[in-house]
Amino acid sequence: MRHTSFLSFMVALLTISCSGNSEATNETETTSDSLSLILEGDSTVYGLACDGCTDTILVFLPLNDVAADPDTFNILNATRNRHVFGRPEIGDNIAVVRNSKDSTVADYVINMKVLRNTWCYNIMPSLHMRADMEGRTEKQKIENLPDSIKEMLNTPREYSMQIKEDNVVRLRPINRESFKDHEAVDYPKVKHYGQWHIYNGKLLLTEVAMDTLGNMRVANTDTCELVLLEKDSLVLKFFTTDESNGTKESSIHSYYTKKTEE
Repeated sequence: MRHTSFLSFMVALLTISCSGNSEATNETETTSDSLSLILEGDSTVYGLACDGCTDTILVFLPLNDVAADPDTFNILNATRNRHVFGRPEIGDNIAVVRNSKDSTVADYVINMKVLRNTWCYNIMPSLHMRADMEGRTEKQKIENLPDSIKEMLNTPREYSMQIKEDNVVRLRPINRESFKDHEAVDYPKVKHYGQWHIYNGKLLLTEVAMDTLGNMRVANTDTCELVLLEKDSLVLKFFTTDESNGTKESSIHSYYTKKTEE
């Protein structure tokens, strides 16, 4: 995948879709119907799951030609390789990555109806380092803290990542009113993803930021492998590059759904 060309595409896309919006908010949201187009180099096709799907066969009605007869994909290897994410049910919107050598074989199957959901996750604080803490062990640093600070170190902040149907990601804190910053602890910076896309079986999450003119711009695109996708669980493997030494690193992030009271 050519990251440079993809980022250039996304920059142009965001410039068009977000120009003229000068209000900065903590809840980043961008929209663009153009993201429904196939990105360069992406072999993903979209359709509906039909009657007859099993662990070895996917009966698939392409969305670009709903008048055509359904296609049948062999998903035996995808099932064995755990590349079927979200069990397809009749009528579900499905993304399929076809095998490059045999178009009747699916390498990846992703249930888009399951993926498009509100996924929650927690971030934990760390102790804010002061000059008088130098030379102490982690245990010593925590032992002398007031109980209120110890409690804060064990209290996560809960966020939600809403993966929406129009390729928009909306991030927001849950119980915003309980988020009170304290000089004794530090919370990791939360990335403000604005857009998402499936690219050859991987999930691309695009981070957006406001420039000095008040326009939204692409700051970074993270590539994620789907590890698990169920109706109540999502596990992603993120790949990042350490800018200091150029080494690639990976990390696992888990998400869960949460019923909200109306």
